[in-house]
Amino acid sequence: MEAAQRTASATVSDVALARAVLTAARGVGGVTDISRGRYAIIRTIGLGGDSVEGVQLAHRADGLWVEVHLVVRPVPLPPLAAAVRAAVAAALAQAGALVTAVDIWIDGLAAPEAGEP
Repeated sequence: MEAAQRTASATVSDVALARAVLTAARGVGGVTDISRGRYAIIRTIGLGGDSVEGVQLAHRADGLWVEVHLVVRPVPLPPLAAAVRAAVAAALAQAGALVTAVDIWIDGLAAPEAGEP
């Protein structure tokens, strides 16, 4: 197998990366769901028609730029965004992706859980 073929076959698909982003973001306390986007549907589209809504990936010369759209509970947003950025960056690093930036969009606010102020 030629080097170019080995590299291509070892590359993780954008859809798989977007799914890793979803899992990481949903695992952060305060995140209740992923949003499709407020003004346009945000998605990552892969070969064969697979897509992941709420996450958009852009490959840049210095690394991967990630945009993730969230619905959250009423919690302090700067710590929540920092936790989501860290979780997403860690998940993508584990998948072998170099992450340049993780942009967090808060598209919706969910009702507090029972017992929360």
